[in-house]
Amino acid sequence: MSAPAQGGWWPDWALFGDALATGAWLGLVLPWLGVLLLLRQQVFVAAAIGQAANLGVAGAMALSAALGACPLHVAGASSPPWLVLASVVPACVAAYAALRAGDGTRAALEAPSAVVFLVGSAGAMVVLAGQPHGAQELQRLFLSSLLSAGAVDAWCAAGAACVVAAALWWRPRLLLAWAVEPRTARAHGAPVRRLDLAAAVVLGAVVGQSLLATGLLYTFAAMTLPVLAARSLARSLRGVVLAAPVLGVGGQALAFAVAHRCDLPPGQVAVLWYAAFAGLAAVFGRRR
Repeated sequence: MSAPAQGGWWPDWALFGDALATGAWLGLVLPWLGVLLLLRQQVFVAAAIGQAANLGVAGAMALSAALGACPLHVAGASSPPWLVLASVVPACVAAYAALRAGDGTRAALEAPSAVVFLVGSAGAMVVLAGQPHGAQELQRLFLSSLLSAGAVDAWCAAGAACVVAAALWWRPRLLLAWAVEPRTARAHGAPVRRLDLAAAVVLGAVVGQSLLATGLLYTFAAMTLPVLAARSLARSLRGVVLAAPVLGVGGQALAFAVAHRCDLPPGQVAVLWYAAFAGLAAVFGRRR
């Protein structure tokens, strides 16, 4: 028997305001980061970073449980600083390693991401294998819901969106050169290594925080699917940069409305909306 529908199409702000704000800000900033990864032909880096963060969180939870410091439990609204740090630091390291690796060919660019993804996935399972409810905690990290997001998550996502927006507005040509052809950018004097480091810090911080607040499934989908939809519809890179966050925020708003009305998890509903956007955009894009 299906769950009864909720009254109205929009959740109460007093109860779900933090989740709504977090979803809106993440729907804005994650597609922007996805555009940069798409230009570098390293979209899979997003999943690899998420799994590295998973491994860090799993290790921190196992260590904490072994020491009896706190229960083995992840809750986005009350994630302690040490757990956020355990998520963000491995994500930053993995992002930097992936961005710095490779000789420019697609195989060389994707190989480090594949290694990080596999090691993070298997390592997290091994680390928590001997812990009670370890598998459930890993599933929570993968399939978490936006409803667990707290005020700190919303503020962090808003800050990240402001930083990325400022960078895109301030130095768009430099970022384009770094993303499309880093070797040429380095030859013309661009600080490619510093840009790699800055991008890795932003990617790791956003993905690590988003993982705890929303889960890996939503984080990866929001970084890739709105960008693919925007690429099919827009006629220029500027159009992709403008359309991708609009689709991200719009899909999140639709997801919250449908999820509240039908009593469904908003993060997973958002993923389905994003996939629908990408599919429809591919169809209409081919007809133009």
